[in-house]
Amino acid sequence: GSRCKLCPSDWQLRGDKCYWVSTENKTWNKSRSDCAARGSQLLVIRDREELEALHNLTEDRAQFWVGLSRPSPEKAWTWLDGSQLDQTLLKVPGPAQENSCGVVQGKQIHSESCSSGFQWICQRD
Repeated sequence: GSRCKLCPSDWQLRGDKCYWVSTENKTWNKSRSDCAARGSQLLVIRDREELEALHNLTEDRAQFWVGLSRPSPEKAWTWLDGSQLDQTLLKVPGPAQENSCGVVQGKQIHSESCSSGFQWICQRD
């Protein structure tokens, strides 16, 4: 009956997704390319529960790029899958400048310049 899920050896299974956490720092675009090269994408957080699960994965030790960006202050925060961020679910504090990308730290998402260097989290189903 139940399907068995396997993640690649250096990935971790949480819920129904496999997650990979980097140990180096890259810009948001380079992080996105790295995930693509791994047959995955930068993390898209669906709900508070997923953010809580991630909290266990990252142990508050750093800030991590996720697949959330805002090309200009007039535009909405948008996930890589094209869906808009539900601000009632997750708030993004901090100023939104040109070229802002989402960083998760602990149980919070905040805005950073996409050209900054951070670790990142890839996901695949």
